[in-house]
Formats: sequence, structure tokens, C-alpha cells
Amino acid sequence: MKIYCDRNNFRFCSELLILGGLLDHLPKEAPENYNPKGKSRFHGVIETCNKLFEYVDDVDDADIVVVSYKFDGTIPDTDKPIWCFFNDDNPRSFHVPDNVTLFRTSMVKSINNPSREKAMPAFSPDYFDGTFMGDPPLTIGFCGHINNGRKPYLETLLRSDIPTNFIIRKGFWASGVDRQIARKEYFDNISQNIFNFCYRGAGNFSYRFYETLMMGKIPVLVDTDCVFPIEIKGLCVYCKENDDIIKKIKEFYETNNLLEIQKNNRRVWENYLSPCGWLKSLKL
Repeated sequence: MKIYCDRNNFRFCSELLILGGLLDHLPKEAPENYNPKGKSRFHGVIETCNKLFEYVDDVDDADIVVVSYKFDGTIPDTDKPIWCFFNDDNPRSFHVPDNVTLFRTSMVKSINNPSREKAMPAFSPDYFDGTFMGDPPLTIGFCGHINNGRKPYLETLLRSDIPTNFIIRKGFWASGVDRQIARKEYFDNISQNIFNFCYRGAGNFSYRFYETLMMGKIPVLVDTDCVFPIEIKGLCVYCKENDDIIKKIKEFYETNNLLEIQKNNRRVWENYLSPCGWLKSLKL
């Protein structure tokens, strides 16, 4: 695939993984965006881009034009297919012409345009240590704050007979806790429980959903009219907002091969939802 972009405006960020091949090296990130092995959340992106894409200097030679900045509603003047990227909590509507595809994190299915707007994953460093739970006890984990509608579900889970492993934080980045320590505690919590409660944050999407798949565990997802990059119902305990979440968790636990689901969830993350996997899945 041949890509043209305005390199004068290019500033690498999570929106613009597809332009990673323009870099000589990945920019330095905050310490919490590296895993315990010292690898960035975008490890391998440069090499993957250079295998998949060719970056051309003339728009006439391109298969697609990529907007080289976080999408703000403006697009280049061309009839070529245009790809734009918007990693943001805001599900605002944009005018998206017929030759434009907008990839974004926060979407509302009933509001956004599914023919022109596509969900992109949220990316985190890979903390998976290769361990799956062979005969897991029924437990559900959660590490985070109770805002954005999470509180009633967390209270329901705490009142149930399902063992819970909850770490309640004061805000998105665990105010008062060193970020690297908070990061480790967060991923340890996912790894210690077969299920992890996943609900939207400030945007209508969940980092935790993708991170739970990354860790080879099983999300308990409450769907708030979300849009996902792939079909997700076989990967998680899928709940609508008024469903009996306790009943759904118990039924899933009792009727599924949990080891195979863990392995499949990790495989799906690697192939379609990791930075390099997602890049490989992009097609005109």
C-alpha cells in the first residue's frame, strides 16, 4: 500500500501508527508506557510499517492519503481515499466525505457513521508474561475509579456471591500513587483474576477491555452503545446495560472452556488489536 502524507505537519503519536515507517526511532515516552522488559507500547511499529507500506512523495503515486495530524475536521483537497485518525474521548460528529475513512477510539453506534467511521483500539504496553489460568476460580478483578457510571455495577458485584478483587482509585491515574507502581498493580490485578470488569471511561470505550484481552483474560463488558474494531461477543461476558450481570458471569464461567478462551483472547489481541496486529489488519 502506497501512502502519501504532508510530512511537514507530521508529529508521531498513537493516532498515527500508520506513519511509523517515517521514523528512524520511536520517540521517548513516559516511564509508565514501557513494560517490565523495557519495551514501548509501540515496540515493532517502525519495522511493521516498513514491511506493509511504502511512503511516496507525490500524491499521484499514492493509494491513500493519510492526514498527518490528529484529525480536526480538515482534509486535504484530493479525490484519493483519505484516512484520518482521532484518538480521543470525544465522540463528536464530523462531516466525513465519501472518500474519507475516520478511525477513532470513542464512538456511539447510534450517532456516529459506521460506513465512514471505524473503531480503532486503545494501545498499552504489553504486560503479558505468557501465563494462562488452567483451572481458574470464579473471581472478578477491577482496578480503577468508580466514575462515569461504573459505581452501580461495582456495588452489584460487591454485594453478590462472586469473589471480587477490587482496587478503587481516586482518579484515572491513581492520584497519590507513583505511576509505575500504579501500572504494575493494575496489570497484576488483571492477571490474578479470570474475569475483569470493563466499562467505559470518559470516552465511550474502554482501555481495560483491550488490556484484559492482551493479558489473556476475559472481560466482563457492559456495552454502552460502543463500536469495536472486530466482533467481540465470543471474547467476553457481553452485557447490555440492563442485563443481570451476575447471572451472565456465572453462566459464562460454567459453560465455556475458559483456558481456550484465554488463549484465543490473547491471540486475537496479537493479531488484530495490538499496534502491529492492527496495522496488519488495515486494508483499503
